[in-house]
Amino acid sequence: MPYFYNENAPSSDLACERYRADLNEDGVKYEKEVCPGGFWERIAISSVSGAKSIGRPMGFYDTLNLDPIDTLDTDGVRNASREIADDLLSLVRKMHIIPKRLLVVGLGNPSLTPDSIGARCAGGVRATMHIKDMDEAFFDAIDCSEIAVIQPGVKSKSGIDASDMVLGICDRIKPNAVIAIDALAALSVDRLGKTVQLSSTGIIPGSGVGNHRSALDEDSLGVPVISVGVPTVISAERFCRDLNAENTLHNNSMLVAPKEIDEIARVSGDIISGGINLAFGICT
Repeated sequence: MPYFYNENAPSSDLACERYRADLNEDGVKYEKEVCPGGFWERIAISSVSGAKSIGRPMGFYDTLNLDPIDTLDTDGVRNASREIADDLLSLVRKMHIIPKRLLVVGLGNPSLTPDSIGARCAGGVRATMHIKDMDEAFFDAIDCSEIAVIQPGVKSKSGIDASDMVLGICDRIKPNAVIAIDALAALSVDRLGKTVQLSSTGIIPGSGVGNHRSALDEDSLGVPVISVGVPTVISAERFCRDLNAENTLHNNSMLVAPKEIDEIARVSGDIISGGINLAFGICT
């Protein structure tokens, strides 16, 4: 059973770690659904009290649970991408989005492997907006969304907050929605490199690791934001607790990533970018 949310515990970006199915909280609906290669946990928060109990805004939180991502073969990656694509299309319908024009944002630091999920995904998403500019008739025959892709990087290198970059681009190209991809933090080692969370409520880059930035959400950008992420880090204290270590570390600022993080980041990027391409873009 997922951990019950404790405001004094190290933070988690996963809604399913902040909820227990037996709480029967008003305004919170929990469903579990088996799918090829794993299962979904779906949480819908529809009340202020439900949002307060879980510590997340009202909206939809869908978590795909897989075998360790770094061990998936070609079929496993393809199945996971299809599941992501189907869920993206479901969220678009629930959020009443017409996905004619989309901005895909790969958040994080591409030079830091545990934080490179967003950049790796952005590298795999096929931009299509320029095709319409060059040949509108050909673009119409392709039958896909107009997709723009950016990697804003991190403020320590650019000097500019990612949210400011995204807002400026949204003001210029007027997307119908933003899809933001980032690495996440978890409470349980059993979640690391094994789950993908999709949410209708946007994202606060770095929130799970205590490095809060401005939110990327509908309030800040003026368009709906779908967030997608994979947990890649856990606090050292929680890691030791999960392993029943004798010498527990009391340091919430220290983070631990799996030794397989290189492959987790690479395959996660393939899965998520593949899902976006399947749902809205060009597939080969």
